[in-house]
Amino acid sequence: MARRQLSHGQTTLIRGALATAHKEIERAERKFYQTIRSMRTGTLVRAAQRSNSTTSRVSIPARSARSGRGKPAPVQTAVAKVLSKRRNGLTMDRLQEALPQFDQKSLLNATFAMRQKGLVEFDRSVVGRGVYRWQD
Repeated sequence: MARRQLSHGQTTLIRGALATAHKEIERAERKFYQTIRSMRTGTLVRAAQRSNSTTSRVSIPARSARSGRGKPAPVQTAVAKVLSKRRNGLTMDRLQEALPQFDQKSLLNATFAMRQKGLVEFDRSVVGRGVYRWQD
């Protein structure tokens, strides 16, 4: 035979080396993407803050450089969690019962923002009041 079979020890050694190399590659990729992300957003914010601190007392918040891709509000997270577990959806009254810690105005604002993002759908075709449904 032209090919020689590897012994068990050699196979284990090669697999260990491949696993180590794979971990190093993943670590390098993570570091690369973190660096790119921080360079994309962080340098603009830091430069603006640095120039403002030397010339004037007005500060620019760090979120101004972002384009709205932060974490959703806690009320949106709670609404998403409740609606994703329901198949038929919930009316606003039922949503308020499920989330008593939030008032109606904050629930309306959250569901409006989530409808704009396409996360939630308001279905008026049902009998009675419309229901909010989670989009899959």
